[in-house]
Amino acid sequence: MPEEYAVFFQLFNQQKYFEAHEVLEALWRKDDGESRHFYQGLIQIAAVFVHLQRGNKEGAFILFQKARKHLEGYPPFYMGLSLSNLLRDVPDSIEQCVSGYKIEVTL
Repeated sequence: MPEEYAVFFQLFNQQKYFEAHEVLEALWRKDDGESRHFYQGLIQIAAVFVHLQRGNKEGAFILFQKARKHLEGYPPFYMGLSLSNLLRDVPDSIEQCVSGYKIEVTL
């Protein structure tokens, strides 16, 4: 797996969502293969949490809908990530943003 992909998860799990977004964006820009939409969806998932950090629950939900469209075309388990769990857990995190949130993803 590309180094940027692993770094994305490290940053994401440290709640450095903007930085995670930036790292994966570099990989997304140079990928023209089957993982391009996957990376774009993960970038948008990170951006969902940037919105939540800024208190923008509505923007987070809208962006999640866009991310889901990119990720739904992939198998439930892709590149070491359970997309089915991710797509299930992110909306719960959005709903809980008022009381605090944290989601951790693992490979």
